[in-house]
Amino acid sequence: MTSIVNPVEAYILSKSPEARRRLTELRRLLREVAPDATEALKWGKPAFIRDGILFQYAAFKHHVSLHPTPSVIDALRDELRSYEISQNTIRFSLVNPIPKELVLQIARLRLFQKTEQGQGWKT
Repeated sequence: MTSIVNPVEAYILSKSPEARRRLTELRRLLREVAPDATEALKWGKPAFIRDGILFQYAAFKHHVSLHPTPSVIDALRDELRSYEISQNTIRFSLVNPIPKELVLQIARLRLFQKTEQGQGWKT
């Protein structure tokens, strides 16, 4: 009997061992904050969805990235000053552990903004 791998798991398995470790860490932390969210690939990247996209994450050659929303990045700009960021992206090196408390803070803020303030994906 062949087991079917879901698209998010297939995405993670397609990456390098270092990227798989970091993606698995990110996924676990995001799941901790949004246990009832579903997972799917959106624009080729894993996403957590609960009445719309909460956050996405992805792997690249030298980093993994977390994509909350611009409003989350703006709100946490001081906490993110040690990381490379852009409007909707936070990059974490493959050689360092994922900053657990920071990722939890990011995910909690995004969940609050989505569920309590009604902020969509592009805000």
